[in-house]
Amino acid sequence: MKPDISIIIVNYNSGRFLYDCLTSIADNIHVSFEVIVADNASTDSSLDICRPFMEDGRFRALRLPGNLGFSKANNRAAAEASGRILHFLNPDTALPDGMDGDYMYVLEHPEYVYVNPLRNRDGSPENGKMPFPMLRDVMLWNFGSDKARCWYKGASVIISAENLRLVGGWCEDYFLYAEDLDLFYEIWRHGIQVRELPTVIYHYGGGVSSSLWSSVERETMVQRSNRLFFRKHSGRFQYVLSKFYFLFHNLVRHPSSVPAYIRAWRLSGR
Repeated sequence: MKPDISIIIVNYNSGRFLYDCLTSIADNIHVSFEVIVADNASTDSSLDICRPFMEDGRFRALRLPGNLGFSKANNRAAAEASGRILHFLNPDTALPDGMDGDYMYVLEHPEYVYVNPLRNRDGSPENGKMPFPMLRDVMLWNFGSDKARCWYKGASVIISAENLRLVGGWCEDYFLYAEDLDLFYEIWRHGIQVRELPTVIYHYGGGVSSSLWSSVERETMVQRSNRLFFRKHSGRFQYVLSKFYFLFHNLVRHPSSVPAYIRAWRLSGR
């Protein structure tokens, strides 16, 4: 019998985070589910630590031939998934028992895309909706208009397999960063509503990227992905306007971050 929910987790050297995430699923989720861990050729012990879960028929590892990046790994796992609802989940998260109720609601209303509120280690909110970085949406957002088009971080996204096919899956042009921005833009373009579920998911953050790259290297990757997003959906003029806006915003709100921001912007164009 096919599961109702397919939980897809992309893993790359997530270590104990992955084990804790799978434990939270095994302990707290009781609806019909499967878990597919799409492993991007990890070199740590994360899959070895999680081997006991793979003895449970609901859990399996999809070992990919290399580090394919977030989008490609998600799409490979989605192609193998049996559930009519797909939950894309980061390995450094934990699902509470309230998720069962959320899943039941999603199964009754599969026409929407869903996100859960995320909380950091200290309990502070992480996943509030954000305007698309086009100047139009940023300005509408700042003036409190509900006409601003918005997106959410991709650490937890619930979407039906049918809607994922409709929007074309995760865009594989991105290796890392802005793939969630692109996904929500396609969701908006296809007229699919996004709804927020009530259950809080804790996102322990950091993942692997903070240990692999310096802050400037990470910001450079973010900037490159943002350039790609504008190239696809808006154009150079909107991109430049957006960058000047955020440069001014950082000068006012976070002046200490400006030198690194400018350096990353320059490096991202190379």
